[in-house]
Amino acid sequence: MIGVDRQHVASRTFRTPLSTFNIINPLGIKGVGEIGIVGVAAAIANAVYHATGKRVRDLPITLDKLQR
Repeated sequence: MIGVDRQHVASRTFRTPLSTFNIINPLGIKGVGEIGIVGVAAAIANAVYHATGKRVRDLPITLDKLQR
């Protein structure tokens, strides 16, 4: 284990008010939805595997790839 012998680990926090994060992209929207869709492709691939028994390891998942 690393640092087991230390009683205190120094850390640095950044306290920036949320009102300063008003960066908007050229479309006029804030990009916060990206975190929520990270696991969607993996979940769909797992659902296809459980439904068909065929493992597809590359995207996009098409009928042609399932018939191989």
